[in-house]
Amino acid sequence: MDAREFYDELGDDYDRMVSWETRIAREESFFEQLFGETGVRRVLDAACGTGMHAVAFARRGRAAAGADLSPVMIDRARKNARDAGVSVDFRVAGFGACAAAWSAPFDAVTCIGNSLPHLPDDPSLARCLADFAAALRPGGTLVIQNRNYDRVLREKQRFMPLSTRQTGGEETLFLRITDFPGAAEEERIDFTIVTLTKKTGAWSQTVRTTPLRALRRATLVTALTSAGFADIRVYGNYAMAPFDGPDAGDLVLVART
Repeated sequence: MDAREFYDELGDDYDRMVSWETRIAREESFFEQLFGETGVRRVLDAACGTGMHAVAFARRGRAAAGADLSPVMIDRARKNARDAGVSVDFRVAGFGACAAAWSAPFDAVTCIGNSLPHLPDDPSLARCLADFAAALRPGGTLVIQNRNYDRVLREKQRFMPLSTRQTGGEETLFLRITDFPGAAEEERIDFTIVTLTKKTGAWSQTVRTTPLRALRRATLVTALTSAGFADIRVYGNYAMAPFDGPDAGDLVLVART
């Protein structure tokens, strides 16, 4: 599946797969510290999915917007904002189309939740980062968060932690699997979500697979520099652990225009 089909089909399962309360609580202090230091009032979450980060930014009093290529995800994001009682400007816009979708620049752009790996090659990555730069005011802040693919590729990490949900009489298990179809040095991977649902005592399953590019730190730092970003900082998680440390499950980059 391409990225739009993958997320259109994932739909409401996305919010069931992610423990949002736990995740936002874990990440919020990072963004509050960073946005406080840089005076961020207006923020765009690119590839926003169901919009929960943008909703969290709005709850903190910021003017939040969200962009995603999936209309299904944007519909869900708008519902999540209504349910939270906040106003967020959600629009259907994929990578490379964010600056054109809004006329005024943002203080910050975030692209988190392992979204950039859907870009398959250097030219598409360059267009995306140029678009982020165009969407930011001078001196604006960009935050990117992906999985630590340096480690994933090195250790051939196939399985992410099992995610489970139980609602009423329905139980759901989400298995997230990474496969490595190419040579050891290649960044091409396949990402699969297997959804197992037990309802009225019977199990059913849905399997969705999409290709990803396992973006290494060096690849992203080079691309950011070429796009005109500076002051690039690299962390291994939202607690700002060293990227090469034992707790570095993520690649978190902060850069400025």
